[in-house]
Amino acid sequence: MPIINILRDIWTRYGGGFNSLSRSEQVEILHGVWTFSLTLCVLACIATLFVMLVRPIEFLA
Repeated sequence: MPIINILRDIWTRYGGGFNSLSRSEQVEILHGVWTFSLTLCVLACIATLFVMLVRPIEFLA
């Protein structure tokens, strides 16, 4: 039995993963991931803006 069939058998027996979830559960997970990544992007932009503003102020002081 090839290794891919063994892995596929383990996957279907003990997990199934994302495809085994209902449509509403998939949407809920994707919405959570989208919200989390958007929050991280906003925080990264705020941190970048803060660093860009602090450096000239530091230079002038």
